[in-house]
Amino acid sequence: MRTLAKLLLILSIALGGCAATEANKERDAMYTFPALEQVNSIDNFRMDGWESVDRYSIIVGVRPNQNYLLILNGGLNDLNFAQGLAVSSTMGKVEAGFDSVSTVQDPMMKSQIKRIYKLEDKQQKNQIKAQIEAFADKK
Repeated sequence: MRTLAKLLLILSIALGGCAATEANKERDAMYTFPALEQVNSIDNFRMDGWESVDRYSIIVGVRPNQNYLLILNGGLNDLNFAQGLAVSSTMGKVEAGFDSVSTVQDPMMKSQIKRIYKLEDKQQKNQIKAQIEAFADKK
């Protein structure tokens, strides 16, 4: 009987892991934008403004009319209500897979930047925002 209980426990853990992996793959596909220029880093990073799109994505302005979409590895729950944003950098350079984002209200809760996309203009920015917001409506 104990062996059966252990087997059921192992099976439920394995199935739970598969479901989480499947959800991560689905989210990863939703937050991939082949039409956008993906970059590995933002040089001379000086944040000129930001807006959250959802808990996994942020648009940051670094210069007038120069915006980047940051896709986060994990979501930040309080992002939509944050009054300030902190983006780590090294010598003025923000790199995907290395740097992270947090809110000023909860600086210890960080999420690594998974991907960075360069946004060409305001139209592209609004189009991507609408696309991401449509994901949230499907969830």
